Amino acid sequence: MISISSEQVTPQLYNLFNTNDPAATRCFNVLAGMMRGGKIFTDDPANPTWGVVQESYDGTVFLGGVIDQETAHQIFTTLRRQGDIIVLLPDDDTRLDLLPSEPHYDGRILEFYDRPVGQELDHILNQIPERLKLCRMDRDLVMRTQWGPDDVEWWGGLDGWEQNQLGFVLMEGDKIVSEASVGPSTTGVREPGVITHEDHWRNGYGTLVSARLVQEIESLGDTTFWNCTKQNVGSAAIARNLGYTFEKEFRNMHWKAL
Repeated sequence: MISISSEQVTPQLYNLFNTNDPAATRCFNVLAGMMRGGKIFTDDPANPTWGVVQESYDGTVFLGGVIDQETAHQIFTTLRRQGDIIVLLPDDDTRLDLLPSEPHYDGRILEFYDRPVGQELDHILNQIPERLKLCRMDRDLVMRTQWGPDDVEWWGGLDGWEQNQLGFVLMEGDKIVSEASVGPSTTGVREPGVITHEDHWRNGYGTLVSARLVQEIESLGDTTFWNCTKQNVGSAAIARNLGYTFEKEFRNMHWKAL
């Protein structure tokens, strides 16, 4: 088992990973060095038979190639000594046999794909109440959002955030009621995130601000996918409102650090 940096990733190793795996964009961002703090393991960078990637934001682990049980156990033990881990896989995936037993959480996650690029979202954006306004997130606004300060820290400061992150906020006066943001992607497929202040739930604000973000992403030539837990019915409703045409369900397993 060898731990390598993104600079050591070869095309052979890159090609071991499945673009159809849930949240696969996160994996490829780590391999390309686009996501800070990720971990990459393999048996041989030049001629790999397997690879394992962990992204550091949520701790999600991705498995590529053919890994034996002993190696998988060694890798998962190593990762769990450093923190919590998450694995997302289809129900019928043979890689499930490689995972540690008795996850601390075993639930369901939904992913939404294939929103027709350029499909009009004006029918959503035209519904913004007059008392509200949509604003692009800037260096001032990001520090007033719920997620923004953590994102700024993640990118090493405001300059790093500004170079890598894109977002919009929905405001009532000088108060932010909902926010949506997205990071970069080496695959051209981006994963938006949205959060609405609890006092303003069930008003459609998450859909409004997400529609503006998706519109901007597509104008830049990228596409999007949507990822949320199955019990997060509000987030799933936003995805359906945005027009994604394909929906798939996966297992969502978490293990706590050892």
